[in-house]
Amino acid sequence: MEERRLMTLITDCRDDNALARVTARLSSLLPIVPNKSIGVTNDLEAGLNIVDQLDALDGKPGIILVNVAPRNGHAKKWENGTPFGWIQVENTYIFGTIGDYTFSLLEKILARKLTVNVFDLPQAVLHFGLSEEREKYIISTQFRSFEFLPRAAAMIVKRMGVPTEEWNEIPAVPSVVVWVDCFGNIKTSVLPEEIGFAAGKNAALKAKGLTKWLECYNRLKDIPDNSSGVIIGSSGMWVGDTNKRFLEIVINGGSAAALYKHKSGDRIEMYLY
Repeated sequence: MEERRLMTLITDCRDDNALARVTARLSSLLPIVPNKSIGVTNDLEAGLNIVDQLDALDGKPGIILVNVAPRNGHAKKWENGTPFGWIQVENTYIFGTIGDYTFSLLEKILARKLTVNVFDLPQAVLHFGLSEEREKYIISTQFRSFEFLPRAAAMIVKRMGVPTEEWNEIPAVPSVVVWVDCFGNIKTSVLPEEIGFAAGKNAALKAKGLTKWLECYNRLKDIPDNSSGVIIGSSGMWVGDTNKRFLEIVINGGSAAALYKHKSGDRIEMYLY
């Protein structure tokens, strides 16, 4: 009997209809335990959630499906949206679109080059055992994360042959906001060691043409009420015996995002002085 895996869906197709359809499709193909789906608006948000889900799985078997595939702008260089690929980290299979920074935070936090196995969708579809009419439909559909990705994922997890090509051109993620949580805490792509972070030091934060001066603290509770600070956040993961967590800009008792007007994708520069 196949091992049951926890499945998390990270997608910009985040309405209930789309989320339920993709979950049902994969459930029909593999023995999975559906986790709460995560709606994102861009590749940076998707990338952070890949890292956080790996951390949550803590080495246990999992499947992560990621879909951020706009059809406009630079995405038009592909025939029908950003290609999909897959990679395995410990006991978790990660399937996702390879465009922009989707896999960049994972590569950064693991501190090693990653190689993604990229599907040639029209060729991969030929291995699904479907009718010619259905193959043509999957190749041209706008909902590839429903029609193609679950089937491709099931084939890989079952160790059935699907042709792929290796790709290792994951771009380095810039210093940027990657997520704003429900409290208004601003999660960044910056690791403490990149700026020599230490509690008690002061950090200069440059963004949107302005510079803010914030004190560094180890934890949110250490910040005086209604004051701002930079802390080592909860997002990140253990890499071996090393705990790697991204820095956050926070207000103890308030919303840093509301005060500083930051959102995911905003470029920042942070250094100590």
